[in-house]
Amino acid sequence: MAEDDLIFEIEGVGNGTANSGDESSDDEQYLICSITDYDDHKSNNVCNLNYLKGKLCETSSSPIRSFNSKDAWKHALEKAKHMPDPWVEFHMEEIETETATRYRYNAISGKWVEDEVLMKMARQPFGRGAMRECYRTKKLSNFTRHQQWKSASNYVAKRYIDSVDRDVYFEDVRLQMEAKLWGEEYNRHKPPKQVDIMQMCILEMKNKPAKPLYHLEHYIEGKYIKYNSNSGFVRDENFRLTPQAFSHFTFERSAHQLLVVDIQGVGDLYTDPQIHTSSGTDFGDGNLGVRGMALFFHSHACNRICKKMGLTPFDLSQREMAALEHAQNLQKTAKTVLRGTEEVCGSTRVRTLSGSRPPLLRRLSENSADGNVSDSPVDSLPCSPSSWWSPKEEMLGRSPMGWTVFNEMFNEHNGSLGERRISESGGDSGCPSERRSELDGDLGDRAILNMRRYCESDEDSIRRGWTCLLKGQHLDVLYNLFVVKDHNNEDKWNHYHTSRAHSHWPSCVAVEVERLNAIKQEKKIGKSILGKVHLAMVRYHEASRFCDKLEEWDRESALFHLEHAALCGELEAIVALSLIYLQLPHHILTDVTVEDTEQYRKSGYDYLLMGAEAGDRPSMIRAARAFDTGVNLSPDRTRDWKEALRWYSAALNMTDYDEGGEYDGTGDEPRYHLLVREAEIHLTGGFGVEADPQTAGDLFTEAAESAMANMKGRLANQYYQQAEKAWAMMEE
Repeated sequence: MAEDDLIFEIEGVGNGTANSGDESSDDEQYLICSITDYDDHKSNNVCNLNYLKGKLCETSSSPIRSFNSKDAWKHALEKAKHMPDPWVEFHMEEIETETATRYRYNAISGKWVEDEVLMKMARQPFGRGAMRECYRTKKLSNFTRHQQWKSASNYVAKRYIDSVDRDVYFEDVRLQMEAKLWGEEYNRHKPPKQVDIMQMCILEMKNKPAKPLYHLEHYIEGKYIKYNSNSGFVRDENFRLTPQAFSHFTFERSAHQLLVVDIQGVGDLYTDPQIHTSSGTDFGDGNLGVRGMALFFHSHACNRICKKMGLTPFDLSQREMAALEHAQNLQKTAKTVLRGTEEVCGSTRVRTLSGSRPPLLRRLSENSADGNVSDSPVDSLPCSPSSWWSPKEEMLGRSPMGWTVFNEMFNEHNGSLGERRISESGGDSGCPSERRSELDGDLGDRAILNMRRYCESDEDSIRRGWTCLLKGQHLDVLYNLFVVKDHNNEDKWNHYHTSRAHSHWPSCVAVEVERLNAIKQEKKIGKSILGKVHLAMVRYHEASRFCDKLEEWDRESALFHLEHAALCGELEAIVALSLIYLQLPHHILTDVTVEDTEQYRKSGYDYLLMGAEAGDRPSMIRAARAFDTGVNLSPDRTRDWKEALRWYSAALNMTDYDEGGEYDGTGDEPRYHLLVREAEIHLTGGFGVEADPQTAGDLFTEAAESAMANMKGRLANQYYQQAEKAWAMMEE
């Protein structure tokens, strides 16, 4: 295992056997910490250290057994130093050294960083998947002055087997770094097992023909497992709760705008995820949009982590829930032990340390169909409870892993040098005051120190410091790394941390309806991503996606999801339900029919009026015809020509006409037909409308002009004649 990716086992806690599964209890703590290179980019590496800190805090406060966190760190350091290189037999140091351009993505700022690195890559791949092949790689840290390849970190370089556009490589990295932010957000809610998503960057082999690109990730030893896919697959063997709960969490915490799936990796260190977004336009062909979300929820049975974190079950029919019985039985085999400290998704007690919705979510909020995300109630940002790690407390030395612990360890490793440096910088208790000082470190660089009592970017400095200590660097360098702050990103971080927190929208329709009821009617229709997911579920059922080839597709479940999509204000579902309930031809679920009852007729007409109110022109015309003729009218309503005229006028006032005056929708009546019917109603009067020959003549004339524009000369002449008769009746 590489130095930069270590699995720390705390001795004296548990039975001494590491487990990559979901088994976890107060007596078994296995700490994962990816200690990255000195030059790794800020903000992308927070989650790995957060994971370790959270685990230490949980364990140290355990009522069953406690231990000294300083001893745990010391043991981890000693164990890390003696870990053998798993690739020693391949003699990577003998491969020719190459210079490559590295591109790293900062998910906070949305910008790319470019530098050069020295690396050695095997000539032949050691693994191959469906799309990419993998090469053993050694990369020399930019922090290391001398080329010590035997101690260099192990990496895996991946490239696409088939030629792809170069932008695909950059999009993959952006996806993974965006997903990493969601791993951090999940961890803040203190689940039983925390997760992390591996760092990924791009290498451009600039000295090779065509300058090929590779994805570069740390090599992690262990059993690589795919837990779920972007198309609804869920692993049966060694069933895990955490991956499924994490995916469900991202859907609710992002206000339904995205879903992180394709969870795979070693234990809970994931790689190559996929993000389904509500628009379905980002992140390549693997982003299936709301269709991918529907595939996930069709196979997702909420587990005890979902329930403990307050995630709500997605609405499924009785038959669909019965089909998930196998998954529910598999959950009983998982050995996760809830700690009782899990925070409910959306809890105001959980501070989003990164300050707000991740940048991807902010961008989706601006472009997605749900324009009300920015109007929804948001979480306040109080400080987290004392049981959870706080960066400020750590920098003041009040946490189990604060400056006090580090200073003690420095003194043990380097005599009084730690105390001397702190004294020289004017600080006390491990928290030096702000000042500028020049220190001559082992690198020979003149470091500008800007000491602050609290800055979240210091997490990255702490991690860098541990890397130095592991690699035997001098304490001067280690100390510099702890206190140097990057001024270039300060404004970006401050803006990011002070921006608004994102909200939590449950997955059930009942809560979604309550939210929509608080929105104005004109903003309600088509604004629910959850409704679009249910509509996608309808289409999958109709396409026999969820059944075997020889089986009949589930019409009952399809109608169930169509009803839920309609409840969420999805116009297409509303219109389809109105047609189904009124026994009229329909284009969705064409084979589905319901019993012709008074209740269905009433519900069908209510949906018809809902569609008309939402601006669906065919629904307006059908509503007008029903009030006009009484055909398909709800049993609790009577003919009303005043209402008929209102809906005829609404349909005529629609602006989506082609140049000839014909409405370009399928099955819609031309303008002149509606004008003539309005004229006839005004001509005769009745059902609440008084006769008005003047208005009737004007409408007949307008109908004649519309017919003439559509090359209907004979009809136009008839309408002109009827207009003359109407005006004659007015004179009489």
